[in-house]
Amino acid sequence: MYWKDYGHEHAEFLYHTPGSWEQEQSVWVVRGGQSVTKPGYQAGPKRMDCYSLHLVTEGRLILREAEREIELLGGDLFCKFKGRSYTYHRDPICKRLTLSWLAFDGPGAESLLGSAGITPSVPYLRGRIGAALQAALTELFQLIRNTPGGDSLPYALEMQSLLLKFFARLNQTSLEKHPAPSTMEWVRQSIRYIELHAAEGLSVEQLAALTGMNRNYFSTAFAEQVGLSPLQYISKVRMDKAAELLDSTAASVTEIAYSLGYGNPFAFSRAFAKYAGMPPSAYRKRPLNK
Repeated sequence: MYWKDYGHEHAEFLYHTPGSWEQEQSVWVVRGGQSVTKPGYQAGPKRMDCYSLHLVTEGRLILREAEREIELLGGDLFCKFKGRSYTYHRDPICKRLTLSWLAFDGPGAESLLGSAGITPSVPYLRGRIGAALQAALTELFQLIRNTPGGDSLPYALEMQSLLLKFFARLNQTSLEKHPAPSTMEWVRQSIRYIELHAAEGLSVEQLAALTGMNRNYFSTAFAEQVGLSPLQYISKVRMDKAAELLDSTAASVTEIAYSLGYGNPFAFSRAFAKYAGMPPSAYRKRPLNK
């Protein structure tokens, strides 16, 4: 697809047909494009059949939605949400308006937008278009141009990778703009991280770095909120998982020890006996209440 003159704009429209694998994911690309508008440019009113994120790369645009009018400038972006009707136009005093857009769909699309601070009630962000975000979009557009056709899994995997890279860049800019998370937010984030990585030699220093705190402050604040120190909580997660494996699998004590990140089964057995009041072999043989 190449740039064409459409009367009210000079534009490139890029279309993608998601394959069966892509539509099993939480989000997938539908189409994209970019345009240099002409005086009098207007789009809509139009009700969206998917989600469409528009980047105002230069100029001044007026967005109308739900009886409100929003002025957007170069560096801003806005999203047209699925099932909603939108109209937008180039400001008459604007000498040049250029846009890029990416349309996508899927059950996880609205959640990804929300994580970046874009919601149906506030469908725009100001000053969020940086070089990294634009580069990610350019890379995605180039892949669409080079589509091989058909339901190619390697192509679909690359498309999904670049789409998620774009959302990663979008969320990066949001993190840079947003204030520090509240106490409960970083506690939940730390707990999720521990539950995912407790068996991987996780350290308190890593957790503190994840939240942007020094080690001592993090340890004290975590213990106040959770009732256990970070190390105690890491140990609890590992032991809970060990108990689950002992009850639900035939894995040996040695296999469980290594699976949970212990250097040898003796260290695991000591830790488990301290936690459960009996060694792993006895725990497995204990009578279970039916």
